[in-house]
Amino acid sequence: MYSYIFDRKTHGYLLTTQTGKYVASEIRPVFAPELSLTGLGRYFEYNRHETRPLMWGMRNTYLIADVDEKGEPGGRKVAQLNNTQYGKPLNIQTFFDGKMKLEPVDVEAMVAANAPIMDIVVADAKRRTKELYDGSIKRCDTAYIAFSGGKDSVVLLDICHRVLPLSVPVVFSDTDMELPDTYKVVEEIKALYPEREFVTAKAETSALENWRIFAPPSRTIRWCCSVHKSTPALMFLKKKLRKSAIKVMAFVGVRGDESYNRSFYKDSSDGAKNASQLNRMPILDWGAHELWLYIFANDLIINCAYKKGLTRVGCLMCPESSVKHLWYVDKIYPQSVKPYSDIISSTSNKNFKNAAEKTDFVGSLGWQARRSGAVLKETLSLPREESNGLTTTFQSPHLQKELFYEWIKTIGTVVKERGGNGERLKLPKAIDEGIPFSYRAPYTGGGIATFNFRSVQEQADMLTFLRAFMRKVSGCIGCRTCEADCINGAISVRNGKLRIDNKKCNKCHKCYDVSVSNCWRYNSMRYEVNNNNSKIGFSTYFTFGLREGWISALVELGENFFPWHDTHPLGKKMIPSASAWFAQALLVEEKTHKLLSATKIFQKEGSLSNLGWELVWMALANNAKLVKWFVSEIDFDQPYTLDDIAERLLQSFPSLSKTSKEDGRDALRDMLSKSPLGGEGAVTLPVMKGRSVQSITRKAKDVHPLTILYGLYLIANLAKRESFTVRELLTADADSTFVSPLVAFGIAPDTFKKQCEGLRTRYPDYISTTFTHGNDGLEVYSQKHTLEDIINLALGE
Repeated sequence: MYSYIFDRKTHGYLLTTQTGKYVASEIRPVFAPELSLTGLGRYFEYNRHETRPLMWGMRNTYLIADVDEKGEPGGRKVAQLNNTQYGKPLNIQTFFDGKMKLEPVDVEAMVAANAPIMDIVVADAKRRTKELYDGSIKRCDTAYIAFSGGKDSVVLLDICHRVLPLSVPVVFSDTDMELPDTYKVVEEIKALYPEREFVTAKAETSALENWRIFAPPSRTIRWCCSVHKSTPALMFLKKKLRKSAIKVMAFVGVRGDESYNRSFYKDSSDGAKNASQLNRMPILDWGAHELWLYIFANDLIINCAYKKGLTRVGCLMCPESSVKHLWYVDKIYPQSVKPYSDIISSTSNKNFKNAAEKTDFVGSLGWQARRSGAVLKETLSLPREESNGLTTTFQSPHLQKELFYEWIKTIGTVVKERGGNGERLKLPKAIDEGIPFSYRAPYTGGGIATFNFRSVQEQADMLTFLRAFMRKVSGCIGCRTCEADCINGAISVRNGKLRIDNKKCNKCHKCYDVSVSNCWRYNSMRYEVNNNNSKIGFSTYFTFGLREGWISALVELGENFFPWHDTHPLGKKMIPSASAWFAQALLVEEKTHKLLSATKIFQKEGSLSNLGWELVWMALANNAKLVKWFVSEIDFDQPYTLDDIAERLLQSFPSLSKTSKEDGRDALRDMLSKSPLGGEGAVTLPVMKGRSVQSITRKAKDVHPLTILYGLYLIANLAKRESFTVRELLTADADSTFVSPLVAFGIAPDTFKKQCEGLRTRYPDYISTTFTHGNDGLEVYSQKHTLEDIINLALGE
């Protein structure tokens, strides 16, 4: 990506040879329709019919090309929009007196001035596009060019059209939530490239209906992208090729300049979002300023939504959109927005006193922060589970017999018992008769499933996966996401009926990776009603957090730390809290208080040991319900006040008493302000005012490679398996079986892979990886090595 400077001569900008990796704020052209729409036009003199850009926008500010007092080129700030929130009037601020005359950008001159550099940029993009196609097409059934109607896809299509075979079609995934202007662009694009096939893929169920079925999407529950965007495209291609399983290459207009997270992407990714799809992103390194130059130079179509002021062209009510975006969308397309805003307010369990409160709820984007179904009127709950010896029973009003007997095929084969009416679940590669089970539908509705295990080990091994299976059955409505994702073609949905081909299903369980809770709908609407204070265990902390001073005392006293005595460095009331924290941090054995191996790190390096506290955080993220909730529910780089944290706790655990909620909040505050877990370079950054904590911000942290290995062995013990994919390690929630190092520390996937590769090279007896040819698997050997062995590696023993 090249940088740029403003050019007073053309009223535009000039690319410079200075390069940059990530530009926080994109530049965009501002056209006459936007000035009229916002009311900015009354402060300027300009031709209302001018089609060229009149100035430049960056976030909520408006700039013109000018020079500073030293004669250096720069963007002069002339206006700013404040309070761009849905349902509220704008506050316009100008930075000049009287009325300012606007001169349109000399587009032709600006393009000519930038031609030498843009020729290089474009030639490189064409070369890379052809390179990406030639490098992978032989292992794909087909390829396609993704089109959305935005500036990125317009440029991508034009570049791809120049270098890719005409047999590569353009696929427009119509989410049914597109801007009205986008549909106009689609028709215009078809006419512009008549020789290339252009098809529209669309989900069978309307977006509005799915918003009611799934509940509105949110930033962390983006079911809409899978259900309405990627899945329809893949299903169309399967139908076109007459294959139940395909591998496709998609050219997509993703750019690193669009967000901080995307700035770390690579331009090729296999199976990152869908196991059946290879994503290729040839304009990943382009900036918006380069895109606009290409559009102007080639006289490409500009979606009118941009001319009216939108900075991004996407869905009407995207859960990733800003308050400013929603203001513009409502102003431009008011009748299109209302049905979605109505669903947002009607599905919420909030009691709105009047229409103004509903409008404020939608406009403040509080609905985007939803992480579960706890704030919804209608929810899905995990089946009630009861174990009596080796017999475990699941009961739920959401279970359906037909779905139960289809999805169970992903676990094993159902066989009838000889000479009776009973059934058994025969697991793959097993030579026994299978696990006896029964399913019945009570007259009250729903279903009851009972499994009779043959050993404690079998019960322990199966329950984790059976719970995932129950979530799948409880939420499934045949949205076809799993069908599109299945690389074996084992899953199909016809006329709303799910079918799984037992002969094709190899029990890989990748269909369980579609979301955190194994099913997009269940993940969106889940609400665990069985939470209670004693189970959550916040009150055991008595508002105390794990402190650095406690670790110091543990190192000094050893096993004499327990029980409390008159000369103990801790207060008597702190000991029960310390006992709970130490056990969850895997520093002491829960019942005997015997010191565990992780304590040796602090004994060797002191109570401030960076590695020691990383291991503690990894353990707490998995064993302490409070910390597990924190790492799975609290966003990175966003300050949270103590009241914010208390409110989020209550949303996640509605049955919490006021005391328990405050105990949890205060325990977090105490730990993160009185230990190396909070501060510069730590996992959190508390903002202090005197001795009081004003806010807490979660931060990503670079960790020791052995922290990664320790974390992988820890979750292997919890999951009772040794193999994982990076994809499944990317997410977790408060009810997940485990929390991976990626979630606990905010590690980028590519960084994590590099660390695992380094560990594999240094400790081949402990970990193996398969990160080539689009694979993302890793394996640890927890049957051979223990957590104590990892600690010994760190100690050099």
